[in-house]
Amino acid sequence: MKHITKLVLLVVLVVFASCQNESTQEIENQQQAALRFDEKGMVVSDGEEDKELTFNERSENLATPTLTNAKTWGSWGNYGGNNNGDDNDYTDCTPDLLETGYNTTVNIEVVDKPGTNAYFDIAIDGGDVMQAFCSDRLPHLGADDDFIDFTVISTYDSAILAGGTFEDVFTNSQNFDKVNWILNNIDYSAGSQYAYGHVQYAIWKLIEGPFDNDYTDFLTLTPGDWNDAVDNALGDEIYDAAVANGEGYTPECGGKIGLLLIPADYDNVQSLLIVKDLPEAECNDCIGDVNQITFKWDWHHDYRVRLYQRYENTCYAVKIFDDVVGQNEEMAVSGTNADGTFGKWIYVYVGNCYYTKFQVDCNLNIGPGYKRGVVEVVSGTSTSGGELCDYEPSYNWCWWW
Repeated sequence: MKHITKLVLLVVLVVFASCQNESTQEIENQQQAALRFDEKGMVVSDGEEDKELTFNERSENLATPTLTNAKTWGSWGNYGGNNNGDDNDYTDCTPDLLETGYNTTVNIEVVDKPGTNAYFDIAIDGGDVMQAFCSDRLPHLGADDDFIDFTVISTYDSAILAGGTFEDVFTNSQNFDKVNWILNNIDYSAGSQYAYGHVQYAIWKLIEGPFDNDYTDFLTLTPGDWNDAVDNALGDEIYDAAVANGEGYTPECGGKIGLLLIPADYDNVQSLLIVKDLPEAECNDCIGDVNQITFKWDWHHDYRVRLYQRYENTCYAVKIFDDVVGQNEEMAVSGTNADGTFGKWIYVYVGNCYYTKFQVDCNLNIGPGYKRGVVEVVSGTSTSGGELCDYEPSYNWCWWW
Protein backbone atom coordinates (compact mmCIF):
# COMPACT_ATOMS: atom_id res chain seq x y z
CA MET A 1 0.00 0.00 0.00
CA LYS A 2 2.86 2.36 0.84
CA HIS A 3 4.42 1.70 -2.59
CA ILE A 4 1.12 2.54 -4.29
CA THR A 5 0.82 5.74 -2.25
CA LYS A 6 4.36 6.78 -3.19
CA LEU A 7 3.67 6.00 -6.85
CA VAL A 8 0.51 8.11 -6.80
CA LEU A 9 2.35 10.98 -5.16
CA LEU A 10 5.12 10.72 -7.76
CA VAL A 11 2.61 10.85 -10.61
CA VAL A 12 0.91 13.87 -9.06
CA LEU A 13 4.29 15.60 -8.70
CA VAL A 14 5.21 14.95 -12.32
CA VAL A 15 1.85 16.20 -13.56
CA PHE A 16 2.13 19.24 -11.29
CA ALA A 17 5.56 20.11 -12.66
CA SER A 18 4.51 19.59 -16.27
CA CYS A 19 1.52 21.89 -15.80
CA GLN A 20 3.69 24.90 -15.07
CA ASN A 21 3.33 27.56 -17.69
CA GLU A 22 6.42 27.88 -19.93
CA SER A 23 6.75 31.54 -19.05
CA THR A 24 7.13 30.61 -15.39
CA GLN A 25 9.96 28.23 -16.20
CA GLU A 26 11.57 30.96 -18.26
CA ILE A 27 11.31 33.41 -15.36
CA GLU A 28 13.25 31.00 -13.19
CA ASN A 29 15.93 30.67 -15.88
CA GLN A 30 16.27 34.41 -16.41
CA GLN A 31 16.62 35.36 -12.77
CA GLN A 32 20.28 34.48 -12.48
CA ALA A 33 21.37 37.27 -10.18
CA ALA A 34 25.04 37.38 -11.14
CA LEU A 35 27.60 36.52 -13.75
CA ARG A 36 29.15 33.13 -13.12
CA PHE A 37 32.57 31.97 -14.28
CA ASP A 38 34.13 28.57 -14.85
CA GLU A 39 37.54 27.44 -13.62
CA LYS A 40 39.19 29.16 -16.61
CA GLY A 41 37.55 32.48 -15.80
CA MET A 42 35.16 32.25 -18.76
CA VAL A 43 31.57 33.50 -18.45
CA VAL A 44 29.11 30.67 -17.91
CA SER A 45 26.29 30.79 -20.47
CA ASP A 46 22.61 30.04 -20.03
CA GLY A 47 23.16 26.70 -21.79
CA GLU A 48 20.92 27.70 -24.69
CA GLU A 49 23.55 28.58 -27.27
CA ASP A 50 22.31 28.45 -30.85
CA LYS A 51 24.49 25.85 -32.56
CA GLU A 52 23.26 26.95 -35.99
CA LEU A 53 24.43 30.54 -35.60
CA THR A 54 27.33 30.93 -38.04
CA PHE A 55 30.10 33.52 -37.95
CA ASN A 56 32.11 34.51 -41.02
CA GLU A 57 34.34 37.37 -42.11
CA ARG A 58 31.42 39.84 -42.19
CA SER A 59 30.03 39.00 -38.79
CA GLU A 60 32.43 41.31 -36.95
CA ASN A 61 31.52 44.32 -39.08
CA LEU A 62 29.18 46.49 -37.06
CA ALA A 63 25.96 46.71 -39.08
CA THR A 64 24.11 49.99 -39.61
CA PRO A 65 20.34 49.72 -39.19
CA THR A 66 18.47 50.81 -42.29
CA LEU A 67 15.38 49.65 -44.13
CA THR A 68 17.51 49.09 -47.23
CA ASN A 69 20.10 47.12 -45.34
CA ALA A 70 19.50 44.00 -47.46
CA LYS A 71 21.12 45.78 -50.41
CA THR A 72 24.19 46.57 -48.33
CA TRP A 73 24.56 42.89 -47.44
CA GLY A 74 23.78 41.67 -50.97
CA SER A 75 27.07 39.79 -51.29
CA TRP A 76 25.83 37.30 -48.70
CA GLY A 77 23.71 35.82 -51.47
CA ASN A 78 19.97 35.46 -51.91
CA TYR A 79 18.91 34.01 -48.59
CA GLY A 80 15.43 35.52 -48.57
CA GLY A 81 13.86 37.38 -45.71
CA ASN A 82 10.94 37.50 -43.35
CA ASN A 83 8.88 40.65 -43.68
CA ASN A 84 5.66 39.26 -42.17
CA GLY A 85 3.87 42.23 -43.73
CA ASP A 86 4.48 44.38 -40.66
CA ASP A 87 6.49 47.21 -42.28
CA ASN A 88 6.29 49.44 -39.19
CA ASP A 89 2.56 50.03 -39.58
CA TYR A 90 1.86 51.11 -36.00
CA THR A 91 0.94 54.70 -35.23
CA ASP A 92 3.84 56.33 -33.46
CA CYS A 93 3.18 58.82 -30.67
CA THR A 94 2.96 62.37 -31.99
CA PRO A 95 2.44 65.07 -29.34
CA ASP A 96 0.30 68.12 -30.03
CA LEU A 97 2.94 70.85 -30.15
CA LEU A 98 0.39 73.68 -30.19
CA GLU A 99 -1.61 72.62 -27.13
CA THR A 100 -0.45 74.61 -24.10
CA GLY A 101 -2.67 73.14 -21.39
CA TYR A 102 -3.44 76.68 -20.13
CA ASN A 103 -6.12 79.27 -20.77
CA THR A 104 -5.24 81.65 -23.57
CA THR A 105 -4.66 84.42 -21.02
CA VAL A 106 -3.17 83.80 -17.57
CA ASN A 107 -2.16 85.99 -14.66
CA ILE A 108 1.45 85.88 -13.46
CA GLU A 109 2.91 86.53 -10.02
CA VAL A 110 6.69 86.80 -9.76
CA VAL A 111 7.64 84.88 -6.62
CA ASP A 112 11.45 85.05 -6.73
CA LYS A 113 14.16 86.54 -8.93
CA PRO A 114 16.47 84.67 -9.33
CA GLY A 115 14.40 81.54 -9.00
CA THR A 116 15.09 78.08 -7.62
CA ASN A 117 16.78 76.80 -10.79
CA ALA A 118 15.85 79.43 -13.36
CA TYR A 119 15.77 83.18 -13.89
CA PHE A 120 12.36 83.46 -12.16
CA ASP A 121 10.07 81.53 -9.87
CA ILE A 122 6.50 82.37 -10.86
CA ALA A 123 2.93 81.33 -10.05
CA ILE A 124 0.35 81.09 -12.83
CA ASP A 125 -3.23 81.98 -11.86
CA GLY A 126 -2.34 81.50 -8.22
CA GLY A 127 -1.21 77.91 -8.78
CA ASP A 128 1.96 76.08 -7.80
CA VAL A 129 5.30 77.86 -8.09
CA MET A 130 7.24 76.97 -11.24
CA GLN A 131 10.43 78.05 -12.96
CA ALA A 132 10.68 80.44 -15.91
CA PHE A 133 13.39 81.78 -18.23
CA CYS A 134 13.48 85.11 -20.01
CA SER A 135 12.49 84.50 -23.61
CA ASP A 136 14.20 87.76 -24.58
CA ARG A 137 16.71 90.06 -22.86
CA LEU A 138 14.75 93.30 -22.84
CA PRO A 139 12.64 94.80 -21.43
CA HIS A 140 12.94 93.70 -17.80
CA LEU A 141 10.45 92.05 -15.49
CA GLY A 142 11.01 92.89 -11.84
CA ALA A 143 10.50 90.84 -8.70
CA ASP A 144 7.58 93.11 -7.75
CA ASP A 145 5.87 93.08 -11.16
CA ASP A 146 2.99 90.90 -10.04
CA PHE A 147 -0.46 90.07 -11.34
CA ILE A 148 0.13 90.93 -14.98
CA ASP A 149 -1.84 89.18 -17.70
CA PHE A 150 0.13 87.16 -20.28
CA THR A 151 -0.94 85.31 -23.41
CA VAL A 152 0.23 81.68 -23.51
CA ILE A 153 1.37 80.22 -26.84
CA SER A 154 3.59 77.35 -27.93
CA THR A 155 7.09 78.04 -29.20
CA TYR A 156 5.98 76.09 -32.30
CA ASP A 157 3.02 78.39 -33.05
CA SER A 158 4.68 79.97 -36.08
CA ALA A 159 1.39 81.40 -37.34
CA ILE A 160 1.42 83.79 -34.38
CA LEU A 161 5.18 84.27 -34.04
CA ALA A 162 5.98 84.84 -37.71
CA GLY A 163 3.58 87.17 -39.48
CA GLY A 164 0.99 87.03 -36.71
CA THR A 165 0.02 88.87 -33.55
CA PHE A 166 3.43 88.61 -31.88
CA GLU A 167 5.76 88.80 -34.86
CA ASP A 168 7.49 91.91 -33.45
CA VAL A 169 8.27 90.43 -30.02
CA PHE A 170 11.28 88.26 -30.88
CA THR A 171 14.21 88.99 -33.16
CA ASN A 172 14.77 85.35 -34.18
CA SER A 173 11.58 83.42 -33.47
CA GLN A 174 12.70 80.84 -36.05
CA ASN A 175 15.26 79.63 -33.50
CA PHE A 176 12.77 78.32 -30.97
CA ASP A 177 13.31 74.83 -32.42
CA LYS A 178 16.89 75.10 -31.16
CA VAL A 179 15.69 76.36 -27.78
CA ASN A 180 13.53 73.25 -27.52
CA TRP A 181 16.54 71.12 -28.39
CA ILE A 182 18.31 72.65 -25.39
CA LEU A 183 15.37 71.97 -23.07
CA ASN A 184 15.41 68.30 -24.09
CA ASN A 185 19.14 67.65 -24.34
CA ILE A 186 21.01 69.83 -21.85
CA ASP A 187 21.11 68.77 -18.20
CA TYR A 188 21.25 71.82 -15.94
CA SER A 189 20.15 70.12 -12.74
CA ALA A 190 22.17 70.48 -9.54
CA GLY A 191 25.66 69.03 -9.88
CA SER A 192 25.72 68.95 -13.68
CA GLN A 193 28.27 70.69 -15.88
CA TYR A 194 25.82 73.45 -16.79
CA ALA A 195 23.62 75.68 -14.63
CA TYR A 196 20.40 77.45 -15.55
CA GLY A 197 22.36 80.63 -16.26
CA HIS A 198 24.27 78.96 -19.08
CA VAL A 199 20.97 77.83 -20.59
CA GLN A 200 19.56 81.35 -20.23
CA TYR A 201 22.65 82.79 -21.92
CA ALA A 202 22.25 80.38 -24.87
CA ILE A 203 18.52 81.19 -25.19
CA TRP A 204 19.28 84.90 -25.32
CA LYS A 205 21.92 84.38 -27.98
CA LEU A 206 19.59 82.25 -30.10
CA ILE A 207 16.62 84.62 -29.89
CA GLU A 208 18.34 88.02 -29.64
CA GLY A 209 21.52 87.27 -31.57
CA PRO A 210 25.07 88.07 -30.33
CA PHE A 211 25.00 90.43 -27.37
CA ASP A 212 27.23 92.09 -24.80
CA ASN A 213 26.60 90.10 -21.61
CA ASP A 214 26.76 93.12 -19.31
CA TYR A 215 23.87 92.20 -17.01
CA THR A 216 24.53 88.96 -15.16
CA ASP A 217 23.00 89.51 -11.72
CA PHE A 218 20.27 86.92 -12.08
CA LEU A 219 22.19 84.32 -14.07
CA THR A 220 23.37 82.80 -10.79
CA LEU A 221 21.57 82.16 -7.52
CA THR A 222 24.03 84.54 -5.85
CA PRO A 223 24.32 87.81 -7.79
CA GLY A 224 27.91 88.50 -8.80
CA ASP A 225 28.96 84.83 -9.04
CA TRP A 226 28.95 84.84 -12.86
CA ASN A 227 32.49 84.59 -14.27
CA ASP A 228 32.55 85.96 -17.83
CA ALA A 229 35.57 83.96 -18.97
CA VAL A 230 34.22 80.63 -17.72
CA ASP A 231 30.45 81.02 -17.81
CA ASN A 232 30.15 82.79 -21.16
CA ALA A 233 32.17 79.92 -22.64
CA LEU A 234 29.82 77.32 -21.13
CA GLY A 235 26.84 79.24 -22.49
CA ASP A 236 28.52 79.33 -25.90
CA GLU A 237 28.98 75.55 -25.76
CA ILE A 238 25.24 75.09 -25.34
CA TYR A 239 24.52 77.63 -28.09
CA ASP A 240 26.93 75.92 -30.51
CA ALA A 241 25.44 72.49 -29.77
CA ALA A 242 21.92 73.80 -30.35
CA VAL A 243 22.90 75.38 -33.68
CA ALA A 244 24.62 72.16 -34.76
CA ASN A 245 21.81 69.81 -33.72
CA GLY A 246 18.60 71.75 -33.24
CA GLU A 247 17.57 72.78 -36.76
CA GLY A 248 14.00 71.53 -37.26
CA TYR A 249 13.96 69.81 -33.87
CA THR A 250 10.60 68.68 -32.46
CA PRO A 251 10.27 66.96 -29.08
CA GLU A 252 8.77 63.50 -28.81
CA CYS A 253 6.24 62.11 -26.36
CA GLY A 254 7.74 62.14 -22.89
CA GLY A 255 9.93 65.10 -23.80
CA LYS A 256 9.67 68.81 -22.99
CA ILE A 257 8.32 71.79 -24.88
CA GLY A 258 8.80 75.51 -24.31
CA LEU A 259 5.73 77.71 -23.84
CA LEU A 260 5.85 81.48 -24.23
CA LEU A 261 4.15 83.92 -21.87
CA ILE A 262 3.77 87.23 -23.73
CA PRO A 263 2.34 90.38 -22.11
CA ALA A 264 0.08 92.75 -24.01
CA ASP A 265 2.57 95.58 -23.39
CA TYR A 266 5.56 93.57 -24.61
CA ASP A 267 7.48 96.76 -25.43
CA ASN A 268 7.74 97.50 -21.70
CA VAL A 269 7.18 94.14 -19.99
CA GLN A 270 9.43 91.12 -20.50
CA SER A 271 8.15 87.87 -22.04
CA LEU A 272 8.82 84.56 -20.31
CA LEU A 273 9.53 80.95 -21.27
CA ILE A 274 8.27 78.03 -19.21
CA VAL A 275 8.77 74.30 -19.74
CA LYS A 276 5.92 71.82 -20.14
CA ASP A 277 6.31 68.06 -19.87
CA LEU A 278 4.75 66.24 -22.81
CA PRO A 279 2.72 63.09 -22.09
CA GLU A 280 4.49 59.77 -22.34
CA ALA A 281 3.82 57.55 -25.33
CA GLU A 282 1.12 54.95 -24.72
CA CYS A 283 2.55 51.47 -24.61
CA ASN A 284 1.28 48.25 -26.15
CA ASP A 285 2.00 44.56 -26.12
CA CYS A 286 4.71 43.26 -28.44
CA ILE A 287 2.98 42.90 -31.82
CA GLY A 288 4.74 41.89 -35.03
CA ASP A 289 8.47 41.94 -34.29
CA VAL A 290 10.72 44.04 -32.08
CA ASN A 291 12.54 46.67 -34.14
CA GLN A 292 14.19 48.79 -31.43
CA ILE A 293 15.34 47.80 -27.99
CA THR A 294 17.53 49.19 -25.21
CA PHE A 295 19.24 46.94 -22.67
CA LYS A 296 20.87 47.81 -19.34
CA TRP A 297 24.03 46.17 -18.00
CA ASP A 298 23.27 45.24 -14.37
CA TRP A 299 26.67 44.15 -13.11
CA HIS A 300 29.26 45.97 -11.02
CA HIS A 301 32.24 45.29 -13.32
CA ASP A 302 32.87 46.64 -16.82
CA TYR A 303 32.87 44.10 -19.63
CA ARG A 304 32.97 44.10 -23.38
CA VAL A 305 29.50 43.17 -24.62
CA ARG A 306 28.61 42.25 -28.18
CA LEU A 307 25.08 41.83 -29.50
CA TYR A 308 24.24 39.86 -32.64
CA GLN A 309 21.19 39.02 -34.70
CA ARG A 310 20.79 36.77 -37.71
CA TYR A 311 20.99 38.26 -41.17
CA GLU A 312 17.51 38.15 -42.74
CA ASN A 313 16.58 34.96 -40.87
CA THR A 314 19.59 33.04 -42.19
CA CYS A 315 22.14 31.31 -40.00
CA TYR A 316 24.72 34.11 -40.39
CA ALA A 317 25.51 36.38 -37.42
CA VAL A 318 25.33 40.16 -37.78
CA LYS A 319 26.94 42.32 -35.09
CA ILE A 320 24.69 45.17 -33.95
CA PHE A 321 26.52 46.36 -30.82
CA ASP A 322 30.12 46.18 -29.55
CA ASP A 323 31.36 48.21 -26.60
CA VAL A 324 32.62 48.07 -23.03
CA VAL A 325 29.74 48.77 -20.65
CA GLY A 326 29.64 49.44 -16.92
CA GLN A 327 26.94 49.13 -14.31
CA ASN A 328 23.60 50.64 -15.37
CA GLU A 329 24.97 51.70 -18.74
CA GLU A 330 22.62 51.17 -21.65
CA MET A 331 22.92 49.41 -25.02
CA ALA A 332 20.45 50.74 -27.61
CA VAL A 333 20.10 48.83 -30.89
CA SER A 334 17.81 48.79 -33.93
CA GLY A 335 17.05 45.84 -36.19
CA THR A 336 19.16 45.54 -39.33
CA ASN A 337 16.90 43.33 -41.43
CA ALA A 338 15.33 44.89 -44.50
CA ASP A 339 12.09 45.46 -42.56
CA GLY A 340 13.96 47.01 -39.64
CA THR A 341 13.60 44.01 -37.32
CA PHE A 342 15.99 41.62 -35.53
CA GLY A 343 14.38 38.34 -36.48
CA LYS A 344 13.75 35.83 -33.71
CA TRP A 345 16.74 36.34 -31.41
CA ILE A 346 19.27 38.85 -30.15
CA TYR A 347 22.38 37.02 -28.94
CA VAL A 348 24.48 38.42 -26.07
CA TYR A 349 28.22 37.73 -25.88
CA VAL A 350 30.25 38.82 -22.84
CA GLY A 351 33.99 38.94 -23.36
CA ASN A 352 34.59 36.21 -25.92
CA CYS A 353 31.81 33.95 -24.69
CA TYR A 354 28.17 33.44 -25.52
CA TYR A 355 26.13 34.46 -22.48
CA THR A 356 22.40 34.47 -23.27
CA LYS A 357 19.82 35.43 -25.87
CA PHE A 358 16.57 37.42 -26.01
CA GLN A 359 13.54 36.31 -28.02
CA VAL A 360 12.37 39.34 -29.99
CA ASP A 361 9.79 37.97 -32.44
CA CYS A 362 6.90 38.85 -30.07
CA ASN A 363 6.08 35.21 -29.39
CA LEU A 364 7.27 36.26 -25.95
CA ASN A 365 5.62 39.49 -24.77
CA ILE A 366 8.94 41.12 -23.98
CA GLY A 367 9.13 44.61 -22.48
CA PRO A 368 10.92 46.83 -19.92
CA GLY A 369 11.81 44.79 -16.87
CA TYR A 370 12.38 41.55 -18.73
CA LYS A 371 15.75 40.21 -17.69
CA ARG A 372 18.20 37.51 -18.72
CA GLY A 373 20.98 37.22 -16.18
CA VAL A 374 22.59 40.64 -15.79
CA VAL A 375 21.09 42.13 -18.96
CA GLU A 376 17.72 43.84 -18.63
CA VAL A 377 15.33 45.40 -21.14
CA VAL A 378 14.87 49.14 -20.50
CA SER A 379 12.66 50.12 -23.45
CA GLY A 380 11.73 49.04 -26.94
CA THR A 381 9.23 49.17 -29.79
CA SER A 382 7.56 46.58 -31.99
CA THR A 383 6.55 46.96 -35.62
CA SER A 384 2.79 46.83 -35.07
CA GLY A 385 2.48 47.70 -31.39
CA GLY A 386 4.68 50.74 -30.89
CA GLU A 387 6.20 51.38 -27.45
CA LEU A 388 6.53 48.19 -25.39
CA CYS A 389 4.72 48.03 -22.05
CA ASP A 390 6.46 46.81 -18.92
CA TYR A 391 7.02 43.07 -18.85
CA GLU A 392 4.57 41.21 -16.64
CA PRO A 393 5.64 37.67 -15.82
CA SER A 394 2.95 35.01 -15.89
CA TYR A 395 2.49 32.76 -12.89
CA ASN A 396 -0.02 30.27 -14.28
CA TRP A 397 0.21 27.02 -12.36
CA CYS A 398 -1.81 23.84 -12.68
CA TRP A 399 -2.98 22.78 -9.21
CA TRP A 400 -4.24 19.32 -8.30
CA TRP A 401 -6.56 19.14 -5.32
